[in-house]
Amino acid sequence: MGFDGANFGVALKRLAQAIAPERPALVHGECRVSWGEMDALTDRIAAGLAARGLKPGDIAGQMLRNRPDYVLAYFGCIKAGVVPVNVNYHYKARELADIFSRFGLKALFTEGDFAEVAREAMPEDTLTVDVDGPDWAELCAHDLPAQFAVHDDPQALFLTATGGTTGMPKAVMWPMAAAWQAFSIGVWQRGPGASPFVAASLDEQAAEAATIGPDHPASTSPLLLLSPLMHGAGQFTAVIHLLKGGTLALLPAPKFDADCALDEIKRIGARGLFIVGDAFALPIADRLDARGDGAAVLASLRSITSSGAVFSPALKQRLIAHHPSLMIIDALGSSESSGTGIVITTAAGSTGGGKFQPLPGRETKLFDENLKEIPPGSDGVGIVARTGPLPLGYLGEEEKNRQTFPEIGGQRWLMTGDRARWAADGTMEFIGRDNMCINTGGEKVFPEEVEAVLQGHPAVHDVRVVSLPDPRFGRKVVAVIEPEGGAPGEGLADALDAHARAGLAGYKIPRLYLFTEGSLRLNNGKPDYKAAQALADAAQAH
Repeated sequence: MGFDGANFGVALKRLAQAIAPERPALVHGECRVSWGEMDALTDRIAAGLAARGLKPGDIAGQMLRNRPDYVLAYFGCIKAGVVPVNVNYHYKARELADIFSRFGLKALFTEGDFAEVAREAMPEDTLTVDVDGPDWAELCAHDLPAQFAVHDDPQALFLTATGGTTGMPKAVMWPMAAAWQAFSIGVWQRGPGASPFVAASLDEQAAEAATIGPDHPASTSPLLLLSPLMHGAGQFTAVIHLLKGGTLALLPAPKFDADCALDEIKRIGARGLFIVGDAFALPIADRLDARGDGAAVLASLRSITSSGAVFSPALKQRLIAHHPSLMIIDALGSSESSGTGIVITTAAGSTGGGKFQPLPGRETKLFDENLKEIPPGSDGVGIVARTGPLPLGYLGEEEKNRQTFPEIGGQRWLMTGDRARWAADGTMEFIGRDNMCINTGGEKVFPEEVEAVLQGHPAVHDVRVVSLPDPRFGRKVVAVIEPEGGAPGEGLADALDAHARAGLAGYKIPRLYLFTEGSLRLNNGKPDYKAAQALADAAQAH
């Protein structure tokens, strides 16, 4: 019988038994947690949760910034059989109360800044643990009972709360065995042209993790994780890296800061960096350009991986210019799919001509709105769907589950929400998210595709594409531009229009170009479409 994966808590303990106990597991500034310490602490946390009345299957949230306590609480829950779920720390009491009620939280890990609002929102008879307070210290010091054992069910769940782009967040239910396969935790790359090694047992996984230590040529550690752990991309990356025996580094700052990130890459000798598209790449590239020390700062870095947001080709090239041996891995995925597509960029160019290509080993198809397959060689844009290891669905969302995980031809599929078309060479070209689509005159325009083209113009610092009502076409495409240097040069709108027409079909061309000196991003670096839409609405009103 094949090895289909393990319970994450069991796997963490088995790896800790094989790995040198002093190997760093977590790095956060001057704070270091070794593999031996992480295993012991998560055992104590698990025992402490059980002593406080939590049972296998109960749900506990992590409402924390990127800090070692997040990871310790996560694996402590898993070792107790308690189901962890990420909670956005930006939420206020009303939003939290809704989530806590729908998800059925029995416990919440939070920190000083958020503890008061969290306690107000949590239902009665539930546990709230402030990791800056004495309750957390007591959990971490809890005496292990003689009969303590790690919960070992490989079908035990963890939950991943979605970003809530189409309403309030939903909780994706992942069995650990399915996630082990979907996340390729047991797959170890052997280098270009070589077949990967696939662990056929937990012992093989542990042995490989023990062998590939921080000084091994194949090691990707330390991996500096900039993406928030409270989002699926960050959570998945952290779990994968640790269940391969890696060293996970977290930024020693309360929020993302490009200078701090660059300094930390150099200080710890990071080999890998994980970001969320342009939201992180743009300020990093800007600071590298301004500082002029890119060669020294990035000397240890082998790869940058991004997922969860658009990563513009022009920004990839700006980063590579500072470190020509850098490999950039741009992954397309979601909380429901883990990974769907990938494009790899180096100084020599990009795989698939810069277009996302489906990940190997998974059946991927295009379907129309009626769930009819669009075969290769056909025209039209369809919804990307895949089979393979999948989550059980959304917690308590039966109708949404039927829509997102339909059975087609006797097989269960995930409708990813990504839109794509078949290219002439038979490859799949991903073009945008379904929920961002602009319908103009019956044609569908995906903002990310238009933004990527406009971002390639040297006078564009940042861009958002929105829409306005149009008497003929229903909606018209509008580009809101933040120019380089703050003010638009003379004739920039005409230059951008010509640039767009060179790379896009006519119906995708913005009918209006607006310029702003303000940022088109939220405080967390993500695209601010609301601000862009407000500027467009104001322009139309005048």
